[in-house]
Amino acid sequence: MTDGHTLDNLQKLYSGKVRNIYDYGRDKLLIFTTDRISAFDFVFEDEIQGKGSILNQMAIFWFNKTKHIFNNHLINCELDIEKKYHKQSMIVKKTKVVPIEAIVRGHIAGSAWDEYLAKETIHGTKVKSGLNEYDKLDKPMFTPSTKSDQDKNISEEEMANMIGADLTDSIKSASLKLYEFAYEYALNKGIIIADTKFEFGICDNNTLTLIDEIFTPDCSRFLRFSKEGKIENAFDKQFFRDYLKKQNWNRSQITIPKDIKEQIIERYEIVYNQIVK
Repeated sequence: MTDGHTLDNLQKLYSGKVRNIYDYGRDKLLIFTTDRISAFDFVFEDEIQGKGSILNQMAIFWFNKTKHIFNNHLINCELDIEKKYHKQSMIVKKTKVVPIEAIVRGHIAGSAWDEYLAKETIHGTKVKSGLNEYDKLDKPMFTPSTKSDQDKNISEEEMANMIGADLTDSIKSASLKLYEFAYEYALNKGIIIADTKFEFGICDNNTLTLIDEIFTPDCSRFLRFSKEGKIENAFDKQFFRDYLKKQNWNRSQITIPKDIKEQIIERYEIVYNQIVK
């Protein structure tokens, strides 16, 4: 390929919730991160301008920052496509995707908080009484789910039955190590990574490899302390989810109001600038 090619010149292999994946040669893929946004496993047609660039650049930052901990699919090479696509694109290794979302929780928030309020459990595991929303857990918890249109929480035993015990152990170990490293790094920048999601694939040489994205506002929940010393949750997709709940959204396409779009991108920019720059 020569410089100046458009994405239309490449074979699109897959269109996900946010990312489009293109064939880029014998053992490579090009991932283009769009400006699409999803919530509650629903993809909106109305896009958030600038979102894709932030997600892609943040993922590249973290892939490079964590490659000494666990190998990932990023290939640092020159992009042979039009310059306007560069900030939203990365070249990666081809892998066979493991059908698991590897979730690590370090603070109690989101669906884990809802479950705790109802049962004093997180992912079915009993935890101590008296916790408040956003409290730090005694130690990070590995809480996997299936990877599908409608994700489903599963136990480690169910995960092992699906993909094997050895692969389960390897994914759990890698996920916890990656989370603990990034947690400390972000904390030094004034950001708390409350929870996050990883995805993995298997390369041709049978090597387990970190794929997709890591520690972005789309796959992680970011917190920080307010001037009053309270923890704020305002730097990821939760703001948009909360907006939809208030609107009694009925899982249909909507036009996202301009002020909501502006607030979404502002939150993404805050966490990007605070961690990456």
